[in-house]
Amino acid sequence: MPTPELTPADWVNISLTEALLARDGPPLYVAAKLGCLAAVKVMCEAGTNVEVLGPNKQRPLHAAAAGGHESIAATLVSAGCDVDAQDEDGNTPLITAILNGHAAPVELLLAVGADIEIARLDGMTAIHIAQLPGTPKVIYELIMLGQEEI
Repeated sequence: MPTPELTPADWVNISLTEALLARDGPPLYVAAKLGCLAAVKVMCEAGTNVEVLGPNKQRPLHAAAAGGHESIAATLVSAGCDVDAQDEDGNTPLITAILNGHAAPVELLLAVGADIEIARLDGMTAIHIAQLPGTPKVIYELIMLGQEEI
């Protein structure tokens, strides 16, 4: 997909957005966390590093998964982010989505090939986490379907 030509006004908006968001962490991470799809799209199109590290070494895809922001997760995946990146506790974006009870990012991440067998530092995988009490049934079923495809 060709990169759209950005006008000087676009660059000013990008710079202002990044400056405002940077107060709470890396701009792309904060935009993903807050659910700011337009800001995420602009920053991805402008070539922002999609693997920038936020708190606990989480990446923007972790933040999108934690917030249930499927469109942002899809934008980040399209921009080339690592769907199996682990934070400092070993959580992948898939595990993060499961822990936060968000089925839409779970479904998206499974569809793009997220590995359900990656273990956190405590040895638990997405399969283990999906079996914990309180996990929504739809998430458990998505993970079990993903396990059958391995």
